[in-house]
Amino acid sequence: MKLKLYRHNEEAYEKALKMLAETGRAAIIHPTGTGKSMVGFRLCEAFPAKHVLWLSPSEYIFRTQLENLRAATGGYTPENVTFLTYARLMLMDEGKLSALAPDYVILDEFHRCGAKMWGQGVLRLLSMYPDRPVLGLSATSVRYLDHQRDMADELFDGNIASEMTLGEAMVRGILQPPKYILSIYACRKYLRKYEQRVRQARSKAVQDAAGAYLEALRRALEQAEGLDEVFVRHMTQKDGKYILFCANKEHMEEMKAKSPEWFGKIDPAPHLYTVYTEDANAMEAFRAFQADDSGHLKLLYCIDMLNEGIHIDGISGVILLRPTVSPIIYKQQIG
Repeated sequence: MKLKLYRHNEEAYEKALKMLAETGRAAIIHPTGTGKSMVGFRLCEAFPAKHVLWLSPSEYIFRTQLENLRAATGGYTPENVTFLTYARLMLMDEGKLSALAPDYVILDEFHRCGAKMWGQGVLRLLSMYPDRPVLGLSATSVRYLDHQRDMADELFDGNIASEMTLGEAMVRGILQPPKYILSIYACRKYLRKYEQRVRQARSKAVQDAAGAYLEALRRALEQAEGLDEVFVRHMTQKDGKYILFCANKEHMEEMKAKSPEWFGKIDPAPHLYTVYTEDANAMEAFRAFQADDSGHLKLLYCIDMLNEGIHIDGISGVILLRPTVSPIIYKQQIG
């Protein structure tokens, strides 16, 4: 059985295969949601007698990728793959690394290999097997908050078989353009902070000038809609599924506590789910969210876990609650 790829991934696969044969390294940089993992699975399928070592940030990501593969193919599962997380790889000694003996190496979400300890594990592996072809998959190669390091240069010597931006994927119809609604719910907190700073200013002229700006902001906030009205207006699918990205556990609990206030006008009894790395029941909650076909609003609060490599059918929208500096995470969440 030949795994059928979308045209953009078929083209990427052919280019990567040629580049691997010529240079031994090939990176595919496509946005989240475009099916990069299927390119890796096609490699596994095309060379069933070869041992493929698949490395990823988490078992959770790989497990859902396998589920998507089985759903797309009617049950196909590659038997020539050894999966490891980057965290587990970094703890392996030379004896265990020698036992891996891969014919191909796949670095999924390879921008994560720039992390200090994870990166050391990857470099040890690659130095032990310098002649093994390495395929990299990522939505971006640049680590924006790590001195703009480009992992395509560091790991693949700039050998990029295929590259596509999020905007290009939308223009080409590969990803659906989102309807993007911006609402800044933390303004009042910042207003109070700046009012305090203005009161502490030593110059009367500075106080007066800044006070005029603050007064204009205060009037604008008084006229602005509350988040409950914003959600009622734009969350038109009353029984829809929404992913809410949070910064950390404390922030998640704070956001969940606001669900009656924010979403009560849509559904007074929404179904709430949470997933985060330290939660042993995360996979169970994730699957329950996927399977929930009730008439209620479904809200999945998550920390990091769904930023990359995870795709869920039937999602009505995402709500970006976390303050996000990195454009990588921002684009992954949208993708």
